[in-house]
Amino acid sequence: MKNRIILFTITFLFFSRNFLLSSVKRTIIEERLTKIIIEIDIDAVSEADLYPTTLLIGMPNDKIPETNISYSNKTKIQFESNHDPVTGFDWINKQKLKNLHTGSLKISPLYDRNHYYKKIKIDIEFEKSDKNYRNPNISEANFLQNRIINWQTAKTWFTDSNHKRYKINNIPQGAWYQFLTDKDDIYIISYETLLNAIGDLSEIDPRSISIFLSSELGRSRTQAFNQILLDNFLEIPLYIDGEEDGSFDPEDEIIFYGKGPSGFDIYQNELVWNQNLYFNANTCWLLIPDNNESRGKRVSNEVQPESGVLIDYGLMHNHIELDLTNLSASGIEWLDSPIASGTAKPIILEMHTPKLGSTVNIKARFKGYSENNSSAVYHELKILHNSLNGNQIGLTENWTGNTFRTINANNQNINLSEGVNVFYLLNSSTDPKSFPYFDYFEIDYARKLDYEGSYTFMAPIEGQNIRFDFGGPRPDNVFFWDISDPLNINAVDINESGFCNVGNQNETPKRFIIFNKNETSQIIDIYLKENQNFDQLRNNEIQADYIIIGPEKFREATSDLVEIRNPAIYASLETIYDEFSAGNPDPMAIRSFLQWSQEYWASPYPNNVLLLGDGGYDYRNINGFSSIIVPTVQVQSTQSYATDDLLSTIYGSIPEVATGRFPAKTIQEVSAFIEKVKKIEINPTFGPWRQKVTLVADDAARPEPNHGSIATGQSHTINSEQIADLIPSAVNIEKLYMMEYPEVNDASAYGVIKPDATEALLNNLKNGTAILSYIGHGSPYQLAQEKLLDLNRGDISKINTGDKLPLWIVGTCSFGWFDDPLNESFSEALIKSEMNGASMVISTTRAITVVGNERYTTDLFENIFNNGKINSQTVGTILQSIKDGTSESRYFHLFGDPGMRIPMPIDTLLSLDLSPDTLKTLDKGMFYGEQALISESGNGYVTLIDADRYVIRDYDIASETYSLSYMLPGANLFRGQFSFSGTNFEGEIRIPLDISYSDNLARLIIYINNDEKDMIGVINHIKLEGGSSIQDNEGPIIVFETISGVRLEENDHLEKNKDLVIKITDPIGINLTNEVGHEIIIKDLNNQELYNKTNDFSYEQNSIVTGKILFPTTDENINLKIKAWDNANNPSEKTIKLYRSQNNLLKIYNVYNFPNPFSDFTQFTFELSKSSNINIDVYSIGGKKIFSTEKLNAPTGFNIISWDGNNFFGDQIANGVYIYHIEARTTDEKASFLGRIAKFK
Repeated sequence: MKNRIILFTITFLFFSRNFLLSSVKRTIIEERLTKIIIEIDIDAVSEADLYPTTLLIGMPNDKIPETNISYSNKTKIQFESNHDPVTGFDWINKQKLKNLHTGSLKISPLYDRNHYYKKIKIDIEFEKSDKNYRNPNISEANFLQNRIINWQTAKTWFTDSNHKRYKINNIPQGAWYQFLTDKDDIYIISYETLLNAIGDLSEIDPRSISIFLSSELGRSRTQAFNQILLDNFLEIPLYIDGEEDGSFDPEDEIIFYGKGPSGFDIYQNELVWNQNLYFNANTCWLLIPDNNESRGKRVSNEVQPESGVLIDYGLMHNHIELDLTNLSASGIEWLDSPIASGTAKPIILEMHTPKLGSTVNIKARFKGYSENNSSAVYHELKILHNSLNGNQIGLTENWTGNTFRTINANNQNINLSEGVNVFYLLNSSTDPKSFPYFDYFEIDYARKLDYEGSYTFMAPIEGQNIRFDFGGPRPDNVFFWDISDPLNINAVDINESGFCNVGNQNETPKRFIIFNKNETSQIIDIYLKENQNFDQLRNNEIQADYIIIGPEKFREATSDLVEIRNPAIYASLETIYDEFSAGNPDPMAIRSFLQWSQEYWASPYPNNVLLLGDGGYDYRNINGFSSIIVPTVQVQSTQSYATDDLLSTIYGSIPEVATGRFPAKTIQEVSAFIEKVKKIEINPTFGPWRQKVTLVADDAARPEPNHGSIATGQSHTINSEQIADLIPSAVNIEKLYMMEYPEVNDASAYGVIKPDATEALLNNLKNGTAILSYIGHGSPYQLAQEKLLDLNRGDISKINTGDKLPLWIVGTCSFGWFDDPLNESFSEALIKSEMNGASMVISTTRAITVVGNERYTTDLFENIFNNGKINSQTVGTILQSIKDGTSESRYFHLFGDPGMRIPMPIDTLLSLDLSPDTLKTLDKGMFYGEQALISESGNGYVTLIDADRYVIRDYDIASETYSLSYMLPGANLFRGQFSFSGTNFEGEIRIPLDISYSDNLARLIIYINNDEKDMIGVINHIKLEGGSSIQDNEGPIIVFETISGVRLEENDHLEKNKDLVIKITDPIGINLTNEVGHEIIIKDLNNQELYNKTNDFSYEQNSIVTGKILFPTTDENINLKIKAWDNANNPSEKTIKLYRSQNNLLKIYNVYNFPNPFSDFTQFTFELSKSSNINIDVYSIGGKKIFSTEKLNAPTGFNIISWDGNNFFGDQIANGVYIYHIEARTTDEKASFLGRIAKFK
């Protein structure tokens, strides 16, 4: 026996739309320069309401203000909650945002796991400041005015940037040559290499040559916030053998210490390995200045002490790390290869002259892994030297699960071999599922100093001068350099006895390199960068509000968008890399560029940035199929994720500009996208679709409780109801709640699908909606377990919005996972659809918690419909309202142009009235309105909507019956069109018999537009009641037509690929309520399928009796039956059978002559496939023409031509049989028909 459970959480849902279903309401009680008091009132219906509230507070300085918070009305949580009991408050972020000091205050309403506070009072006191403040510029105001809760006060606290003003260097003029280095080493550029790259070297003074590296010397840039902009270039010291004579001769060469992308660096007096995850080679720049008198930086001679501690060895550091695999296809966690249980991975090292008796430090890191990703699989790793039976180094590391483990073996007494040493990483686990991955191996050992090969070592002691012993005199081609500071390298002299004194008084590590110049790495490929300059973007003269970042190859295709967004600029990635990371493809170069635009460009500064290109996780194309064009930022956390926010988080965790991404891979995709934006911005499609918001909610029955709770399952619908309450009443809401649609069993993972829900959604998109919101379960390729939409099923091709392009807000998991190079997410497919699918998509890049998803989605809609009005800001700026610096807020991405706006009217009517104020069934009403936006003529659309309906739906989980209640929109009682001219307009409506007869009130919404503007209005609280009966028993008249208005009858022909028009007329109007049994139903008699076309019916302009339905069909033979009802619920049915004619070919069909035989009158009837001139000739049996007539411009479709039986002379023809010939002609086509006719009298 089933138990019935009704959750009290939904007892709030029966209230009218104007009642807030659940509330996290913020109210400013007091606001002045030194104080703000805020109250938060919480009425929790779902877990999202218990999510901590984050307030963005403007502050007069960078000091956290005194904060006092009081809690009251402790209340028991009335539903199952999975919240961690995080209580209290915290200032989670402090940063300067658009030149305003801000702080993010996070407040939890929880008392403990079972209770929360319904009221929180926040009292913040700011200290007085004597700073010189200013008012915000337009860019700052637009970005912050709807985000800073104390804006009215905070807008007086703007200051100029306190960052150190960067002096724009006068970079030397000359020829710039580029080459690459892949490791830390000594490099040589020979005379031959330069000759091949430059040509004539005779005019070049080698003393003027310089080499520059990035400010990081080749490493990747820091991702820390609030960084001072560094110089793009740093000059490194060179040694040019033979430059003294001022001539570059064949035996001369350039020698320098270059850095690769990865290597050891001294950090906080420790030598640490820096693994570069973004690029495999370091870009270096060689300058041949125009001014031969210039002098480049050179290696200096070190000042050496007289004596030091005698040492004959140096500390060697080897690091082995090969990035081959990213197990998550996400983030920056790259590993080498797996070590199966019972196997070992050898690490082979060539080690010269290890010092006997010295100790060794070894570190090896692994990540647990099993094929089924189980957390119970047991791993056991150990390190063995020189054989699988050799000595074990360090302890055995054993663990279960998928976490990292490191074997640290310090101060090991190992007898290292001269030459090859092998270290075996043995997986001695007996669990066959154990496949831990090797990450890296690091070894430190002492090497006896000599002149063999090139090697880098560290001084083994600090704070004392050293006397190195190399064991003999230095060969002629061997150099010894101090590279502790790569920007100030010193040559160190070794005396004839092989001793070298080195100053080492500082408590910092000293690094050295000894090399033979005849055995060093040669730079072979060096090429000229034509017309290279480094100030195209890195200057202080640009003023732009909008930036497009993309590769140079996309520039030309975006020229129209740059013009639309003027002042705007296209910043090529190549230029950004050259000017902000010295040519290295570092994602942080984009952040540095954006920081430059905020600090050094002319005010007002940019607010919107379009990233034009696909992103990915494989920056270095390790797997060979990376599609990265514009990089994103991969974050390695508990759950790795991709976010564009971190490209623009300059001074703290909140982005400084709004970003959007179009993940293009080709120029063709870019061109199609730009055309879509141009259509929306320059020639938008107006219509009542721009007045509609569609709310789609996953059902409550699946997959809970296995993946959550009963309350979690219901939260999708509840949260959609909360969003509905935020939407102004002038907006038409359509709710597609999956609870309303039947299940159909199938072979999918969850066993059921809901095809009716999919059909309803596709029809909704076809008819048009400004915003489509979905809340529920999902994946990169699918919405809902019941496959509401499925990319793999081909649903993207079934979406047909035309140019009624909506904004999608998809609150689900990973719908916008754009960084997978092998698979395209649904968000990408939507935004890439050519003039179809979506104008913009806001969704998440990774799986998000149900609570976070619903809270951020609600916050987003609060900003879209700010204070009951449609927000006029750009969608990119609106999305910033939920960017609080947390990981889950970073999941939300905008796919599309951040400079676009919500596709809805922001203007409202001046006035709107209705007469009478109480409407009765079958009566007419008049509406009157006034507007000041459209000065000429325009079109209008009117919809009368019945009161919302309260429903309760039962469903079963695990033999328990649960209930969920919510509101559904009332029926459309009337849906018509009208025209107007001037500021005033009026029109009629008709009220059907099928009203709700409830005490709740109806509303009437208006949408008006011309070719350039649109606006909306509403009359709320309209009372409906029953009226008098009328004597009408006749149903509506149903007529079939072509698009051009030609009437069609049974067996007529309809041109191929042309749609059918169904016209329905009745003196008291057509029933549009969609009440069960009173729908407009079309039955396809070919396959017996039924189509509800009620919502497709719309009255003709200025009519309340006649309207049309457009019925698209591609069937060769059309056989339909339609049933419709008038407003008094009288039905009519009509069937029609039609045939298809060939596209654009002239044909004569269905020729009849009646009566035949005739006595004194007959008619020729026929059907034409296109308009043409008609000739009818009548001949005797002997072939003599006795009569002829013509009809010019006979229309497409049915035609009738009459004949009275007289010949050319006006006499009646004799009895007998005659031949008639019908010919149709156009300028380039003919068609004819030959028939017989008899005269008998």
